[in-house]
Amino acid sequence: MEDCIAALEQAFTAYRQELEEFARTSKPTDGILGFGRCLKDDPCHDRFDGRVKEAVDSVCAASPTPEDAEKIVSLLLRSDPTGWPTAAQWMLRAIERHTLPLIPFLAPEAAAAFQKEYAARYKRWERMPKQQEVLKALKQRAGAEK
Repeated sequence: MEDCIAALEQAFTAYRQELEEFARTSKPTDGILGFGRCLKDDPCHDRFDGRVKEAVDSVCAASPTPEDAEKIVSLLLRSDPTGWPTAAQWMLRAIERHTLPLIPFLAPEAAAAFQKEYAARYKRWERMPKQQEVLKALKQRAGAEK
């Protein structure tokens, strides 16, 4: 399980490196009037999403313990977008959907804590549809053994 967690952490590191490489090699005029390269269209976002999905799928296939599931959900839901480019901040929010298959493995108390924190972080009207799903799944899991 530790290798899956390491793969997930490596996905974040590789993504950060790709973003830095893009910034180093881009020209000041890139993206202006639709010409040149633009970070929001770079395939690094899809690669990052694929790496995260692959790591989560391998964790779910191994039937993680509640503690392992909690570590991974924490890593995905608590990633701090501060200091990341705007295009990457959206991707960090988008990958939160990969917690959905892990939520059933969480202990109900952990799900309740994540639910409270997650609901406080995003205002209801700011949540994307998949974020609504994550919040609903956390709420259901939190109430599972009451």
